[in-house]
Amino acid sequence: MVDSLSAWYPLAVQAHNHITAIACQPFDRPQLLAQFQAWSRDLGNLPLYLINPGFPQLQQVISASPNGFQVQPTPNLFPAPISHPSALLTQLQQNPQSGIFIVEGLSLQGTEQHQLHNLFEQLRVNPIPCHLVLVAEHFTLPVGLHGMVPLLKLPYPDLAQVEAVVERCLTQFQPQGEGQPGDRLRLRQALQGLGCGEMDWVLAQQTPWSDSVAALAQRVLDYKIAKLRGRGLEFIGQPDVPQAAGLDLLDARLERIAALLDPAAAQHHLKFPTGMVLWGLPGTGKSLSAKLAAKTLGVPLLSADWNGLRGTTSTESLANLRFLLDTAEAISPCVLYFDDFDKGFAGWDTDITAKQSAQRLLTWMQEHTAPVLVLATVNRLGLLPVELQRRLPEVFFFDLPHDGARYDIFNLHLALYFPAFRLAPGQPSPFTDGQWRELLTAYRLCIPDEIGNAVRRVAEDCFYQHWQDGRGDQPLQVTFEQLLAQRQAFTPALVREEGPMLEIRNHATYAKPVSSPDTSRFARPQQELFEY
Repeated sequence: MVDSLSAWYPLAVQAHNHITAIACQPFDRPQLLAQFQAWSRDLGNLPLYLINPGFPQLQQVISASPNGFQVQPTPNLFPAPISHPSALLTQLQQNPQSGIFIVEGLSLQGTEQHQLHNLFEQLRVNPIPCHLVLVAEHFTLPVGLHGMVPLLKLPYPDLAQVEAVVERCLTQFQPQGEGQPGDRLRLRQALQGLGCGEMDWVLAQQTPWSDSVAALAQRVLDYKIAKLRGRGLEFIGQPDVPQAAGLDLLDARLERIAALLDPAAAQHHLKFPTGMVLWGLPGTGKSLSAKLAAKTLGVPLLSADWNGLRGTTSTESLANLRFLLDTAEAISPCVLYFDDFDKGFAGWDTDITAKQSAQRLLTWMQEHTAPVLVLATVNRLGLLPVELQRRLPEVFFFDLPHDGARYDIFNLHLALYFPAFRLAPGQPSPFTDGQWRELLTAYRLCIPDEIGNAVRRVAEDCFYQHWQDGRGDQPLQVTFEQLLAQRQAFTPALVREEGPMLEIRNHATYAKPVSSPDTSRFARPQQELFEY
């Protein structure tokens, strides 16, 4: 348990805090009850009670340990039966009882908020040792309860605690063979982001089905991925994505950030950056760059979907955001990726939920110390609150690739389908420089996605021809003329949506480019508009 929670009762008595709220993961409830039962014994067997909407009446905790707990109904403690948490608040106002009351399932809104106000006044002047402990996975305390109800938090385990769980697991679990050196690390990374009770439960469930540490790590990772996906999050433990082309300046910046993960950086008072904004035209590689950033840093990627984070109420939306940020810190170092970040703040100045989310995110960005790199892709930078832009001052702009970058993008995709383009360093291209210049000119208004799709469609046509001739297993070959003809088969987005695209480009004056100026042999010489 955390220090603030382990010292809860002595501090609560000293400060006359009779009502406390504790944020606790569902799997950690037995551990929490075991701690409170230990305190109750230290106080001369002060009774420990539990109530939530799932019980037909108030229960007394008979025994509790980190592995589980036992309860039994409590008869005749109050004049009226207690069948709901809010009924307990009413009875405690009228007839305070000695004991610690663990209460789950309160909304803390409306009538319940006023009941807590009344109970606070009643207990502060009553000498009876009566303590009310509100427990939920996440809490959003109403402003009216601030100061009256201290909020404590049972955090995710730190690295040392996770490593202790791994050590205990491997002592009991004897896999076949010695395994690979990195299997222990993969198991630890798979467990990060799970609570103490949840780690023990998942390991107990998955160990009998695993014949090696690597298999166990994969099963735990699959469990975590499924859990986070159910909360609107996508988790990629080890990003495995193809190489990107034409992003040398962004790549260089990420390499410098990766160096800051070395603990030695702290000796020089260097801090891990909060994050950056990836801004630009749709289809220019912003989302791919986020995954490549995680690969460059050698850390997992946690991807957030604004639609998944939004709940039916403001309280639910904020709880989802808190879960995301807590999870990001628990699995750090990591990349926290927000796609279409600007959509989450559309109308933020009038939408109370969006405004509260922005404020919560701002507070977290200012206060958190874990190495979490926030990468936010946006199409409309102006939609972000100014305060949020100050927290992410580093903005990279993804524009149309220049000729040299376009050449690299072509070769990246061509090598995927056509063996002739899998070139060794210094090996000449199957196309002449003249053909390349004509091809690059034809695709000059195309974004990287369109170039990749064009190469893929040509590869499909080549395979179809092979398949018709009974040569489906033969290597594919492509001609310059096929790629040139494919360019005439579609209209680039920059032409179809010229207005919105140009508006984005015209506002990118002060952003950092993701690629350096073209110095390739295909670079076009600068020309003077006017000659004197």
